[in-house]
Amino acid sequence: MAKNSRCVRFFSALSAIRWGALLIGALAIPPLAPAQTGPAQCAVSSSPPQIRAEGVAERVGDIFLQCSFASNTATLSGILVVYLPLTVTNAVDANNVAQDAVLLADSGGGYVPTGIPGVVMGQSLSFYGINLPVPASGKLNLKISSIRVNANQMAGAAPQPIYANLSFSVAMNQSQVTVAYAVKSLYATLYNTGITCLGSPLPTTIGVTNLFAAGTSLASTRFTEAIAGAFRPRGAGDSNGTRFAVRYSGAPANTQLFLPDFVSGSDALVPTSGGDLGTPQAVGQYARGSGTLLLARVTSSDSSGTGGSPMALPAGPSPILLDSASSVPLTNGAGYAIYEVIDGNLSTIESVQFPTFIGLSSVTAAAVAQETVSYAPVSSVSAASQTAPVPRFGASQPASDCSIVGDCTANYFPSLEVGTSGSFQTTIVAGSPLTQVPGWIYIGNAGGGTLIWTITVNYQNGSDWLLLGDTSGQNSATVGVWVKPGTLAAGVYKANLVVSGGGPLSTPVTVPVTVTVTPQTAPPPPPPAPTVTVTSVVNAASLLVVPLVPGSLATVMGSNLAGKVVTVTFDGTPATLLYNSATQINLQVPASLSPSKTSASLVVTVDGVSSSAVTVALAPAGPAIFTGGVFNQDWSPNAPVSPAKAGSWLQIFATGIPASAQVTVQIGGQGGLSLSYAGPAPGITGVQQINALVPNGLTAGAGALTICAVASSQQFCSPGYTVYVH
Repeated sequence: MAKNSRCVRFFSALSAIRWGALLIGALAIPPLAPAQTGPAQCAVSSSPPQIRAEGVAERVGDIFLQCSFASNTATLSGILVVYLPLTVTNAVDANNVAQDAVLLADSGGGYVPTGIPGVVMGQSLSFYGINLPVPASGKLNLKISSIRVNANQMAGAAPQPIYANLSFSVAMNQSQVTVAYAVKSLYATLYNTGITCLGSPLPTTIGVTNLFAAGTSLASTRFTEAIAGAFRPRGAGDSNGTRFAVRYSGAPANTQLFLPDFVSGSDALVPTSGGDLGTPQAVGQYARGSGTLLLARVTSSDSSGTGGSPMALPAGPSPILLDSASSVPLTNGAGYAIYEVIDGNLSTIESVQFPTFIGLSSVTAAAVAQETVSYAPVSSVSAASQTAPVPRFGASQPASDCSIVGDCTANYFPSLEVGTSGSFQTTIVAGSPLTQVPGWIYIGNAGGGTLIWTITVNYQNGSDWLLLGDTSGQNSATVGVWVKPGTLAAGVYKANLVVSGGGPLSTPVTVPVTVTVTPQTAPPPPPPAPTVTVTSVVNAASLLVVPLVPGSLATVMGSNLAGKVVTVTFDGTPATLLYNSATQINLQVPASLSPSKTSASLVVTVDGVSSSAVTVALAPAGPAIFTGGVFNQDWSPNAPVSPAKAGSWLQIFATGIPASAQVTVQIGGQGGLSLSYAGPAPGITGVQQINALVPNGLTAGAGALTICAVASSQQFCSPGYTVYVH
């Protein structure tokens, strides 16, 4: 190895039968409260901000309702529900009440909190029991503030609008408003110039100034926000300020890493800089209270970036010289550091960069260490939670920030050069040994820094039939290609070798490879098509073999039920498939089947192979309640620990009830219960919803719930379902 070759571098590197769980996330239930009467209307508007698409608990803009009432209206009462296309992720208590989302009212003296709790359920936030006095002016304004959503569910880097749909007891001029735009907000550059095989010295006393003076090798990291305010200090309702996770791996055993304890940003008095990204090497300086970007190392956090506290600024006069540095603990060459924003300007785009100092007493073998960066805390908790940190983020790696900073063409970035020789085409006999393709790939770096390159194979047909001399490396290299015939059948095989790496403007280079395999012997006959078998057809709610109802849901059990094209027919009429796997199909029985039919012939066809015909019984009606499909009025599941109160409404979800049927409900022997709604569950194929009033006089505890439906002059009743009352 040459004396100054570079040795260590850092670079960027529903179960188908669980219908109850499926119902919770999909329902949009009509409000149980009556609509407000009289000439009342609310004008709906919003103030949509740009929010971080990487965020799991991002605060959307406020929603405003400017309401006008008739002069004789004394109170506004009802339920206000906000539906969103993303999961609502506010911090909640044990009753799913949001801790920071609030409903405010303005009677003429400004907005004040109403104290009405907001209940989070999946993608909705509901304010129940609204009862507000209407002033003599007839003007009452409402504001919904601090709703948080999982913006990480959005896709794409361009601003993506997020809409909210409102359901309210008062008429509205519009029910849908834009509440935010999700934008990819974090971009980064990871850059280094490498460490020579002579090692990298460390000063006796660790500090940024001393590390610079000792010539300790460094690798610079730069974060840039794409929207103003993406990098922000801790705010109301937050667990912490915006955090960043910097992770290292692959460092040699004797490596020591050091980072500045504090990093000043691009708008600071003196921005921190390692000197290798177009700005002079500098120890950062920060003026207290200046509102400029400032990061602090976080101590005692876990690897996701949760917990711990940012380091306190040193005492003393302003401005503060940010000279202190501390180590990154490494285990088996891997470690992490967490930074938190403790100051910043929320109205301008800010950037920050800092050096990772690499101490290495000697180098015994070439190594490539890795660095990755992301927002933190990284969390898999994608719904409302009592304990998860706010803000939190999904796992993602940022793209290059050079287009924001404006240095994409800078000569300090590496630049990929690729050349080839030979044809990259060959012919082999099936079963041949490993054979080299007559071609070579030459890779070079036409820019600065260290070029880290990779080669990936995109197979056009077949898989794993190429072997590369190298799939990754640094700077210059010559790479050969071999064919692994293995069990390849005769035919023509094509693949593309994609060489990637370098700076932000380096374009991947594609090298096509063609291999023709000639037969050694006659090809074996194709395997026989699998047999499609139906073992049972059951009601999707009760999972019992009972007569099916046109328009209701059913489940087919069997084997070899999955394929590219799957159909199920009843007497030749196709059913609507909702789910299928190798052993199960969920479907909606064709509603066009005559209610007078007593049976039908069911056939499952998978990729052109049909099952034997199975005769299934039919009936005009056949109610069945889904397991877990009974909810109390407050949307809690009816259970021993959450029984229904007398005088409250049960919300029941079932299948097998035609639209024309007369429905009755009884609990514990008491029949003829009052119903506020009995019909299709909004937005749920083949599912019916019944809202039934729990009567007084029931014995506390468990009781049998039964739904009966009269259709074609016959009464059909569901199997008993246990509910709990008190």
